Amino acid sequence: MRRRDVLVLLSGTALTSPRLAPAQEPPRIPRIGVMMGSSPAIEAERFGAFRVALERLGYVEGRTILIEPRYGESQPDRFSIIAREMVERRPTVIVCVGSQEAAALQAATRTIPIVFTQAGSPVELGLVASFARPGGNITGFTQMSGELDSKRLELLHEIAPSVSRVIVLLGWIEPRLMPVVQKRFADVEATAKVLGIALQRVDAATPAELSAALASAAASSTEALLVQNDPLFATERPRIIDFALTHRLPTVFGQKLAVAQGGLVGYGPDLIENARLAAGYVDKILKGAKPGELPVQQPTKFELVINLKTAKALGITIPHSLLQRADEVIE
Repeated sequence: MRRRDVLVLLSGTALTSPRLAPAQEPPRIPRIGVMMGSSPAIEAERFGAFRVALERLGYVEGRTILIEPRYGESQPDRFSIIAREMVERRPTVIVCVGSQEAAALQAATRTIPIVFTQAGSPVELGLVASFARPGGNITGFTQMSGELDSKRLELLHEIAPSVSRVIVLLGWIEPRLMPVVQKRFADVEATAKVLGIALQRVDAATPAELSAALASAAASSTEALLVQNDPLFATERPRIIDFALTHRLPTVFGQKLAVAQGGLVGYGPDLIENARLAAGYVDKILKGAKPGELPVQQPTKFELVINLKTAKALGITIPHSLLQRADEVIE
C-alpha cells in the first residue's frame, strides 16, 4: 500500500471512530476538619466519641469520610492561625469544641458549615442569631457554664458549709464576651451573698498567669476554688488538683474527668455526649441540611460526680444526702 493510501485510511478511521468518553472523576470523599483547643491526650475521649458516633451512622473512615484533627495545645493566640489553615484546606464540614475555637473559625469562614460541641453563650458571642434559628453557617451544642455556676457554689456550700471565701478561676476570655462574663460573675456573686460567701474572680489565660493565680490563692485566705471549663485548665488540671490537695482547698469543677483525676466534685453536662450528638449534626449537613436551620441544643443530662478519696484527704465528710444524689461516686 502506498504511503498516500495509508494516510487516507488513517484519517478516515479517525473520523469514523467513536470518541472516547472523558474519564469520570471519582466522587469526592467528605472531609471533616476537627479543631480542638487542648492537646491530643486531653481531647482523646471527646474525639474518640465523635469518631465512634460517625461509625455508628454508617461512615467508614478513610473510605466514605476523612477526619482531619488539629489541636490548639491550650494556646488561644494560636486558634486564629489554626482556623485559617483549616479553612484553606476547604473541608466539607468543620467541628470544633468551645467558644474560642468557634469564634476563630467564624472569623475565617462564613460559608463552610461549622458545628461546635460545647460553646458557652453562642448568641451573646455573635456566633448565632438565636438558638432556634442560628442563621449563617454555624450551629451546635452548649455547655451552659454560666447557668450552672450558682449550682456549683451551692454544692460547695453543702459539702463545706464553713467555707466563707472562694476563688472563681476563669480562663481566657473572648473580648466580645467580657460583658457576659461580668454579668455571669455578678449572678453567682448574688448567690454567694445569700450563702454568706465572699467571691474573688481570678483570670488566667496562660500557664504563667495560672502560676501567678495559684500563688495568689496560696497567699490569700481563700478556702475553696471553683474552676471553670477552659482548654488551659484542661491541660493544667493535674497541677490545679495537686495545688488544691496541698493547700487543702475543696474544689468544684465543671467536668467529671477532673474528679476522676483527683478533683473533689464535678457538676455539669455530659460533654462527651455532646461530641456524639455533634456527629449527628455532621451527618445531617452531609445529607443537605443547612447549619443555620439546625437549632442550637442545650444539654439535658447533667452529672454530679464526687471523689470520696479526695474528700478523705481533705478531711471532708460528704453528706449522705448528697452521695445519694450523685451520678457517680469514686472511691
